[in-house]
Amino acid sequence: MTTDSISPATLADVARLAGVSKMTASNVINGKPGMSEATRQRVLGAIQQSGYVVNPAARVLAGRRMNLIGVMAPMYNSPYVTELMQGASAAAEDAGMTLAVLTTSGNEALERERGALLRTLADGVLLILPTDDEPQVFRGVVPVVMAGGMGTYGVQSDNRHGGHLAARHLLELGHRRIAHIRGATVTALNREEAAAREQGFLEVLGEAGVSVPAEYLRDGDFSESGGQAAAEALLRLPEPPTAIFAANDSTAFGVLRAAERLGVRVPGDLSLVGFDDVTSSALTTPALTTVRQPLQEMGAAAVRMLLALTRGEPPAEPHLLFPTTLVVRDSTAPPGAATRLPRRARGPT
Repeated sequence: MTTDSISPATLADVARLAGVSKMTASNVINGKPGMSEATRQRVLGAIQQSGYVVNPAARVLAGRRMNLIGVMAPMYNSPYVTELMQGASAAAEDAGMTLAVLTTSGNEALERERGALLRTLADGVLLILPTDDEPQVFRGVVPVVMAGGMGTYGVQSDNRHGGHLAARHLLELGHRRIAHIRGATVTALNREEAAAREQGFLEVLGEAGVSVPAEYLRDGDFSESGGQAAAEALLRLPEPPTAIFAANDSTAFGVLRAAERLGVRVPGDLSLVGFDDVTSSALTTPALTTVRQPLQEMGAAAVRMLLALTRGEPPAEPHLLFPTTLVVRDSTAPPGAATRLPRRARGPT
C-alpha cells in the first residue's frame, strides 16, 4: 500500500487496470495537466473498479493538490449566500472539485482559525466576507477570490447602478417621500456593497431635486428582522414615506411583515423595492419588485477564476463586474394607488 491510499487497492493496482504507468496514474489522480481525456477516463475507471481511495492527509504531506475549494462565509442560511453557493457548487462540480464551506458568524477570531485550516487543506479559497481586504492568513499562501468584493481578485455586481435603478423607478411612479433601509452596519455582510447601493440611490434622488431627510435613512443588517424593525420605525413617523428601497430582499421581506402588522397596504399605501432577486422574491404577497444581481452566475465565475489561479494562470480580468437589472413585480405603484389585482411581472430591464 502506498501513502496515497487508505484502501486495500494500491496505485500500482490502478495503473495495471488502466494499462498505464504508475506515474501516469498518479498524474491523473493529482490533476496534473497534459493527460489525454482517454487516459484520464481509463484511470478514473480503474479507480472505481479497484476501490482505490486517495488519502487526503498523505496528499497534504506530499504537497499535492487536494482538489478542494474552501469557502468562508459569515453565514450559510441567507438567501444571498445560498444562491452564490449554488452557482459556485455547480462550477466546482463541473471541474471535478469539492467545496468545503466554513461559516464564521462574523466572528474575526473564528475567521482567523478557520482561515488557517483552509490555508492548509484547500487548493484555493472563495471568500464571501464583509470586506474588500484579503485576510492576512491567506496572503502569499493560497489563491483567493472574493465573491461580492473586489480584493486582489473578485466578482461583484454593479451595486451603484442598482441603486440608480431603484431610485429612478420610484421617481417615475411619482414618489417623492422615499426612504432607504441600508445594510451598512459594522457586522453586516458585504457592507461595501450596501454603501454603493445607498450612494447610487441618493445620487439619483439628488439629481431629481428630491431631498432625503435623516429620519428616512435607517440602518439595517440585511436580515428580515432588521428590515421589520426599521420599517416599523419609518411607518410610525408623523409623515411616513410612500416608498422604501431596501438594501436587500431579506430586508424587504421584513418590510412586508411590518406593513402587514401595521395595516399598511403594499403597494396601495407603500411601494417597496428590494435588491438581489433571490428566488423567494417572486413568491411573496405581493411579489417583490427588486434589483437583480445574477448571484448564481457570480458564484460560478468566482470559482472559475479561482481554478485558473490554482493552475498558475492569473485571469486577464482580475475583477469582474456583473450588471444589475430592475425586475418590476407587484410591490410598487404610484403613491396612493388603489389596491389592484396582481399584474404579470416584467423584467429584467
